[in-house]
Amino acid sequence: MMPLPTPAYGEEPATPPEAPRLARSPRQGRLALALSAGAFLMAAAALATALDRSLPPVVSPAAAVMPTPLPADAPLPLIGIELLLPHLPRTAPFPRAFALALAFAAGDAEAAALLAPLHAVAPHGAPSARQLADSFGEAAEAALLAEMGLAPDAGWLARRAAATMRLGASLGSNGTPALAAVQATAAALATGDLAAAEAALEGLPPAPTTALRPWREGLQRRLAADAAARQLAALALHRVAAR
Repeated sequence: MMPLPTPAYGEEPATPPEAPRLARSPRQGRLALALSAGAFLMAAAALATALDRSLPPVVSPAAAVMPTPLPADAPLPLIGIELLLPHLPRTAPFPRAFALALAFAAGDAEAAALLAPLHAVAPHGAPSARQLADSFGEAAEAALLAEMGLAPDAGWLARRAAATMRLGASLGSNGTPALAAVQATAAALATGDLAAAEAALEGLPPAPTTALRPWREGLQRRLAADAAARQLAALALHRVAAR
């Protein structure tokens, strides 16, 4: 192989010639155009199919509590109720949806009265029935320790004593008022009867009542949210049917 000539001093090196570009055949151009058109048609078909489907699961709770769609000229309180209802079965706070519902219900005494119990629910949300059942064991233990005059952090031995008392009551032994109440509450929670669970805790002495307060506040928020969901849905359905 012969060596390439070396450029003289001050002379720019020669630029190698560019490789010849291959010309695209007409067949390749038509193929690319056909593929682009096919992709466009498939995207259009997918969009049409999606538009024909039912609403996604995120809005299904609204259809469950208020299956009749609101008319286009529905009054503002009904629109506010429809926006709020999907949030009530959930556990997350819903301050914005609640504020909208209150604003839309301004001047409607009936709707405003049904929304009023949610003032305590919207900023915090409400635990689910499952969450309440799962967290009740710790609350019940605190109530029994309070009845014995002990703090929740009284130690391992005191907590084991409270757990043994609950076990004995579940097997039919007689117990203290707090023990009977927490056992009745646990039985109601096992069947999903939240109203009975709340009723079983009425009339407890002050110490167990104080120990149970954080857990009961969550229970009361769930009861308020469920009651509001039923009553607001019934109000909306009644007004839609009367139009």
